Amino acid sequence: MKKAYMKGILLAGVFLLFRPGDLFAHERVSADMVGLSPGQVLSVMTSDFLVPNGFGWLPGPMFYLGHKETLGLSSTQIEKIRKIARRIMPATIRQGRAIESLKKKVVRLSDGRLPLKENRLRRLLVRIGMMEANANLEHILAHRACLDLLTPGQQKRLFSILSPHTEKDPPNH
Repeated sequence: MKKAYMKGILLAGVFLLFRPGDLFAHERVSADMVGLSPGQVLSVMTSDFLVPNGFGWLPGPMFYLGHKETLGLSSTQIEKIRKIARRIMPATIRQGRAIESLKKKVVRLSDGRLPLKENRLRRLLVRIGMMEANANLEHILAHRACLDLLTPGQQKRLFSILSPHTEKDPPNH
């Protein structure tokens, strides 16, 4: 089962590299950002983070860059969004690899043929939880930083673009 799952993620990553326009909140990768391996980033995020479903109303930098004309982004906004992408995408991969490494240790420690080391297992699970929480927070903050660069009119256009891609309206607060 795990082999099939990994093959599926690999195929999805390859697909996303060649068909990035089909993504929703992480869609349309601009040519200068392709080197950041968006397919790899997305595969890490879907296995270790809350995204992509969790960000239906909070897209990432690639969405903004893919819709720069529709949103009417200035050259300054575009450069700031690119800077956010260059920071968050490699960080997502690093964080995902570190989390995956610890998960492998949990699997080894859980082997029923070995003596149970409950305290070590508990520490690892807490560490994984904290790492995942921190990675999610960093990702959300990066997405919010992109949103914060938009004018109120651009935000209105953004949410009109997102509305066909989301299943329900944002909560009223």
